[in-house]
Amino acid sequence: MPVIGKFSCAALLCIAASSTAVAQSGDDFYRGKDVRVLIGAGVGGTYGLYTQLATRHMRQHIPGNPNLIMQNMPGAGGLVALNYSYSVAPKDGTLMHLIHSEVLYESLLNKEAKFNAQHFRWIGRFADADSLMLATKKSGLRNLEDVKAKEATAGATGIANIYALGPLMMNRLAGTKFKIIGGYKGVADIILAMERGEVDSAGMSLAAVQTQHADKMKSGEFVPLFAIAARRIPAFPDIPAFTEFAKGADKTLLEIYASNGTIGRALAFPPGVPDNQLRIMREAFSKTLADPAFQAEVKKASIPITPLSGDEIAADIERIMKTPPEEIEAARKLHESLMQTK
Repeated sequence: MPVIGKFSCAALLCIAASSTAVAQSGDDFYRGKDVRVLIGAGVGGTYGLYTQLATRHMRQHIPGNPNLIMQNMPGAGGLVALNYSYSVAPKDGTLMHLIHSEVLYESLLNKEAKFNAQHFRWIGRFADADSLMLATKKSGLRNLEDVKAKEATAGATGIANIYALGPLMMNRLAGTKFKIIGGYKGVADIILAMERGEVDSAGMSLAAVQTQHADKMKSGEFVPLFAIAARRIPAFPDIPAFTEFAKGADKTLLEIYASNGTIGRALAFPPGVPDNQLRIMREAFSKTLADPAFQAEVKKASIPITPLSGDEIAADIERIMKTPPEEIEAARKLHESLMQTK
């Protein structure tokens, strides 16, 4: 065999061995490690629900089978966890974030936000977070016309929450008379306040409505008033979406608000996590969705699954981030005026 032939074979063998070592090293990254799955909310809501699904079912699809550990870090409507994962959390792939769905509108509208939705490394979405504004039967409210006729209180964790901003936009656009009662620690506390008659209404994700409060919807104890969504929710075709009332400069703001539903309950890495770890987790996420055990659990519990890939989430965020600066500024001024509502 000519020398050049021997050299070529040896070189190819070395390259192949080197490539195999790199691949094994990359795919073996998670062996023996703990991976935290962060949420910026309490564990009793839908953030906790989908995080528990992830921790139960993704492990066996990740090479090395790391331990997946849920960690909740509530505060400031998810901002505490967002700031932590963006700026402080390890960037090596050992922390995932079931990210707060308001991440995009906070990035665009909150000057105090220390993160940018575009820079997170998106793994995939379990479900959208389109929401309904619900009134209690005891409130006497049956539709939006009733809320135009008399004041209706709405429970929320704070004025910056979409479940406060949605009703406030309806006051502006549709002439309703929602009064926001903020300061509740979480959805569970707001539900108790509704049951005690402290507040007339509250916003809830469709997942919460369908998994945790289906009995109240069926009995008429909870009455849908409008959808906090980009368009009508197929399961509630007669309930208007708040975007239907938008005109002029309000359309941009409502599209930004509606991104909350599009991002939904999605997993992401902090910025800077290597491509290899992102590839591994995206593959694990895709395999989890197809796992018979996962599918059986979500079917049994009627948990909504409306997945998007990480690339699809990133593309939608990029589209909205390209909104002309003058339109974003007009939306920000309107947003700030809503935040000052008493």
